[in-house]
Amino acid sequence: MRDSTTTEPATSFTPERLRLAGFGALAGLCGWLLTDVLAEDLGGTRLHLLLTVLAGVFFADALAMAGQMRARAAVAGAALVALPVAGLALWASTRFDTVEEMLRSPHQILAGLLLAALPVPFLIARGTGIGTGWRDYPALFLAAWNIVVRYAAAWLFTGVVWAVVFLSDTLLSLVGITIIDWLIDEVALVPWVLTGAALGLGLAVVAELAELVSPYLVLRLLRLLLPPLLAVMVVFVAALPFRGLSGLFGSYSAAATLMAIAMGGVSLISIVVDQSQAEAARSPLMRAAARGTALLLPVLAGLALWAVLLRVGQYGLTPERVAGGVAGLVVLGYALLYALSVLAGRAAWMDRIRQANIAMALAVMAAAALWLTPLLNAEALSARDQLARFQDGRLSVVQLPLREMRWDWGRPGAAALAELGAITGHPDQAALDARLADALSSTERYASYTEPAGAPTMDALRASLTVLPAGREAPDWVLGGLRQWETDSWLDSCARSDEAGRPGCVLVIGDFLTTAPGEEALLFLHGGGDSVIRQGFISSRGTDFRASAIFVAPSAEDPGARALFAALHSGEFSIGPTSVSALHVGAAEVLLMPWP
Repeated sequence: MRDSTTTEPATSFTPERLRLAGFGALAGLCGWLLTDVLAEDLGGTRLHLLLTVLAGVFFADALAMAGQMRARAAVAGAALVALPVAGLALWASTRFDTVEEMLRSPHQILAGLLLAALPVPFLIARGTGIGTGWRDYPALFLAAWNIVVRYAAAWLFTGVVWAVVFLSDTLLSLVGITIIDWLIDEVALVPWVLTGAALGLGLAVVAELAELVSPYLVLRLLRLLLPPLLAVMVVFVAALPFRGLSGLFGSYSAAATLMAIAMGGVSLISIVVDQSQAEAARSPLMRAAARGTALLLPVLAGLALWAVLLRVGQYGLTPERVAGGVAGLVVLGYALLYALSVLAGRAAWMDRIRQANIAMALAVMAAAALWLTPLLNAEALSARDQLARFQDGRLSVVQLPLREMRWDWGRPGAAALAELGAITGHPDQAALDARLADALSSTERYASYTEPAGAPTMDALRASLTVLPAGREAPDWVLGGLRQWETDSWLDSCARSDEAGRPGCVLVIGDFLTTAPGEEALLFLHGGGDSVIRQGFISSRGTDFRASAIFVAPSAEDPGARALFAALHSGEFSIGPTSVSALHVGAAEVLLMPWP
């Protein structure tokens, strides 16, 4: 039975469908020209970057606006976004010697994507001419979610088109006809044009069926996630006084997790609030969950930003930490505005949240634009900070991120390396010269990671690693086979010291395998938060062998980094037979492990 609210066109190829399919095919043609034709002569140049960003943003935004506003307005709006985004991308590329170096920086790409995507709902709201124009929240909300749902449906249709193409090729190949395979493999233009045309056609059909393919079903389902998320947040906040904050801030991933949960809460609250009072959730439980989540958001956002700032205080700025700080400020901005919206009174708290969303969207666009300008040059800020910390003694030679400066920080990183190379008379001059030579001589970004660790790094590791029993030194059968990436990881763990300043890396040597000749060693590394990384070494197996180390008694539970390292450093350990008995069957032994 056909829905009475929708009308099927008399033909499958209406003018609008043909127009969008043709526009998508044109987008595919441009993609082919930029990647296959012009790339041979312009590949890797700033002109190629400019053209690629310009075309990519223009076609993506124009297709996103298709069906929600007039065709000419969509094209004009897409051009209005694409031109400044391409210009800013070109400007940001001047921080690097090559475009390839810039593209290795995910932060530049993310800033460009945000600038390309966030203005589109505002343009649609302005183009509809309804309400308050570009500030009309119902139009903004519906436009944003329409883009997500329609693009998802159109890409699904594109995938189905390709599935039909491949199945058709398989069927025809059974009778010796390989024309489809030849077109796809030999005519590079065909896949691009076919994909673009299918995407455009899919968007056209989805726009025609706006009553059926709408975001409302998705939004209603997502609303159901808010009460469980609130419960998790309440448990987390309630557990903080008992667990403390020392484990929470042991790793950068804790900040990322807190930000992700906070932004998940922001998104779900926005979905509950919806576009207007008429569409907002009516359930008292859902509204109470939204208010409760809004009040808890500042706790998570504040902890996330604090975690980033602690890492900066310990190790200095890097582009990743600058990005984390900016992201933390954005999340905190959302959290504070949401909480204040609730605290200001129940009468219009939903309206205040809707206006907060508009303000924060504009703030994110401004931050993304600044990120691509010299006003917020994360690489330059990081290079200056690392140099200052090294010069005043807050960073040792082994802690300098020389490899990152060489490969990831563009021209500011190269300038910092040159300034470090000009230093003479440093107490660790030999180690500095060796590390600089290693960084500057590498021909690939990760080449030296798999190479044996250098002498300066090994000296720093020996000085940082706690070896037990007291008086023992780390043996060669443990350190002899270490690669650079391993020593870097160990040193990171060693730097995660406890309140008493004791390092988060302990090596315990003993006769753990009575049937094997020689000694063995257990390594415990602080993995961030309250996690522990464990490794085993067996002298009779050589330097390249790594054994597993597990907790088996009494409950097989990890005691946590704080308790484990406190006990090890205090000497509260012993080496002896395990409390787990084995079943002996002939020459075999079977262990019952105490977990499911």
